[in-house]
Amino acid sequence: MMKYSDCYLVRKEGEVFTAISGLWYEDNRETPQFFAMFSKNIKKNFTSIARGSRMLITFFDRTQDEMSMRILSDHQFMLDWAAWLGFEAIGVTEFNSNHYVDFVRCISPQKSAYSETSRPVMH
Repeated sequence: MMKYSDCYLVRKEGEVFTAISGLWYEDNRETPQFFAMFSKNIKKNFTSIARGSRMLITFFDRTQDEMSMRILSDHQFMLDWAAWLGFEAIGVTEFNSNHYVDFVRCISPQKSAYSETSRPVMH
């Protein structure tokens, strides 16, 4: 793992791991990189993975205004997963003859676009 990281392991008792996920940081990097590694059981446990992924992103949203991610372009399933989590594709990077899609997820410091004091009272 990197020098600075948060890591979370998801597993079912008595079985191999389902997912490892979290954030890693470099000393000179302002934006944390969201990472995830899945076992071959991902499709078998997809509902749990999807629910857990959303919960983890919500958890990180409380402390991070921006996160980035890079996914090998060959893995359409993972590219769709990143978009479903609210990451936006911003470009493609080539490394060792492989193409990676760069994603970013930004959280507006103002959660609502409307003035809370001007909103009508709901009953």
